[in-house]
Amino acid sequence: MPRLRRTPVVVALALLLGGCGAASTDPSATGSPGAPVTATAEPDAFNEADVTFLQMMVTHIGEGLELVRLVPDRARRKDVKMLAAAIEVTQVDERDAIQVWLRSWNRPLEADPHAHADHGVTPVTGRERLAALLGRSGAEFEVAFLNMLIGHHHRAVELAQTEQRSGAHPQVRDLARRIEQSRTAQIEQMLRLVAKPVQGASWPAALRPDAPVVVD
Repeated sequence: MPRLRRTPVVVALALLLGGCGAASTDPSATGSPGAPVTATAEPDAFNEADVTFLQMMVTHIGEGLELVRLVPDRARRKDVKMLAAAIEVTQVDERDAIQVWLRSWNRPLEADPHAHADHGVTPVTGRERLAALLGRSGAEFEVAFLNMLIGHHHRAVELAQTEQRSGAHPQVRDLARRIEQSRTAQIEQMLRLVAKPVQGASWPAALRPDAPVVVD
């Protein structure tokens, strides 16, 4: 059964950002696990809302992993790199657990492409937006990346809230609760990173932190 792993990069990130506010005291705030995610599914204990949530999260996590994997070669700030690394570790484990549930229920690993539109969820990390990041580096990349990831996390919060209202499977609903908590805390951290560049540096004029955050 897949379990979330605590790795040195996650622990280091928690130490680095631990003074950023109350929200970061939750282990999930930096991608560090609280209780492990363990996928043990009973076939008669889930409904279609559970299935749809898990399928949409597989797609959503895949988009997020593609985004954070741009960071090592383009970002300069250590805190941005560590945040991206911690998110990657956590979301890979989440995806593994989700796929165990779906396979045990004999359901496809991803939702029909129309399901996102039917649930009012438009991908934030579209191909054009990801392509736009490829030509950026340094501070210009960092602020664009953070803004895009903030929008992406908002979508995860929306999906998790829907599951908590409509899902039936206790473990899947608990995963949704933890996703909502962790993504909300990470949004707060990223807003602080955008608003306060690393000491001794400043954002280019076109990338001031009062620029609107991309959420759609």
